[in-house]
Amino acid sequence: MRRDMAILLSTAGLGAVAIWGGPTLAAVREMDTFRVADVQVKGTHYLTEEAVVALLELTPETSVWSDTEVWADRVLAHPLVRTASVRRRLPDGLTVELTEREPIALAPTPTLEPIDAEGYRLPLDPAVYRLDLPVITTTRTPPSGARLVPEDVRRLADEVRYLMASDTAFLQRVSSVAWTDRGSIIVSWTEPPVDFLMPTHAPAARLREALGALADAASKTPDRIPTTVDLRFADQVVVRRGSRTRS
Repeated sequence: MRRDMAILLSTAGLGAVAIWGGPTLAAVREMDTFRVADVQVKGTHYLTEEAVVALLELTPETSVWSDTEVWADRVLAHPLVRTASVRRRLPDGLTVELTEREPIALAPTPTLEPIDAEGYRLPLDPAVYRLDLPVITTTRTPPSGARLVPEDVRRLADEVRYLMASDTAFLQRVSSVAWTDRGSIIVSWTEPPVDFLMPTHAPAARLREALGALADAASKTPDRIPTTVDLRFADQVVVRRGSRTRS
């Protein structure tokens, strides 16, 4: 019965706010009925619900009629959060919906640290979360306190994102990604130990051609697995044996 009355009051209060505006809203904020008592959090994977609620900085006196944009901005300030919104659930609830930044590679900062496809550094321990991600090989590290890694590292992170969208199975074998001196990229496998030299954003069809050429060469000489598959030349796939290519 009390709950029904609270809902009735909240509905009436909402109508009054719409009609009379500021003074009424100030009065409504003081009503115990509208003190925040329940928060639902949606969209988390790495963050806990408790951590997200803490970001809101609620107090026992906080009203659901407080500024939802301020709450959303507080959640967005967390380095793991990509988007966030907060909406009221009258009479005393809030719903926080967010999307987290997904780790896509490990980059030197100078220690290896997860980053997302846009190059944002993510405060996640790779060992704790068992992040089996490609390593971006570079000598560039971000300035102390910077949220973003350098631009050339961000471009490599975008290449990893592109490979993920093009061929997930191919990406699962990738151990590292790096630039060559000529502006192409080296995508390295650990098992089998093969380097793929390719232009940026190589089409999925070219990846399939590379895998086909590698499989064909390996079947012909099982005791001498190719060490380099070169996709930098139009309409050609060059397979090499010997020392792994780094240029």
